[in-house]
Amino acid sequence: MTNQTIEATKVFVSVDNSSQWIVLEEEMQAGFNYQLASIEDLHDYVAACGEYFTYNVETAEGVAKWHTEKSPEESPLDYICEYRVIN
Repeated sequence: MTNQTIEATKVFVSVDNSSQWIVLEEEMQAGFNYQLASIEDLHDYVAACGEYFTYNVETAEGVAKWHTEKSPEESPLDYICEYRVIN
C-alpha cells in the first residue's frame, strides 16, 4: 500500500477579528489569532459570498474539496453542493 500525498492550501479563520474570518496561509502575518478552518466555516464562507475554493483545502477535519452532484429526481433539491473530506 502506498501513501498518496494530496496537495492542499491551508485555510484559516480569525479568532480575534471577524472581519478577517477567512484568510490563506500567506496572510497569517497580520497579528491576529488564527485556527485552521472547519468544513462548517467553509460552508459559512460560501453562504456569505457565494464563492468556493476550486482547489483542495486543508481543514480541521482533513483535506477537503468542493463537490457538486445532481440530486435524485424525488429530491426537493436540484443539486447537492458541499465540501467533502477527501483525505
